[in-house]
Amino acid sequence: MNSGASYNGNSSPSHGDSRKLILSVDDNLGVLYSHYKLLSACGYAVLSATDGIQALQIFGSNLVDLVLLDFALEGMDGGLVAEAMREHKPNIPIIMISGVEVPERCLAVVNSYVRKGEGPEQLLKSIRQLLTASAQPHLVSRQAAS
Repeated sequence: MNSGASYNGNSSPSHGDSRKLILSVDDNLGVLYSHYKLLSACGYAVLSATDGIQALQIFGSNLVDLVLLDFALEGMDGGLVAEAMREHKPNIPIIMISGVEVPERCLAVVNSYVRKGEGPEQLLKSIRQLLTASAQPHLVSRQAAS
């Protein structure tokens, strides 16, 4: 792993960078690396976090456009992380990703849900849809419609 890349969460795109910034949160380094490679190849800037606390710190100090959030995190599950993110920046799209069943309370807080193993096409489709919707202020988010 390259410790100087955005992959490790220690750097962010330059202020003038117009690429969309995605925060990927997963306690599995292999998943984080896969997300980094996939998203970078598609032109996105990527920051990564391995737990909820680190994710909230990065989320709070960067202009993140979208969050990919694993449900099964150590200590603070993805649902709690999503709730905290909503309190701080309610309009940032969040995609919950999980290989296990996710409680309804968690799904109610996020914009989209993708099962691990569905493949990169489904993940990229969800990302594009949410980034397009967030760029159009007249579209109502799932949370606002509830």
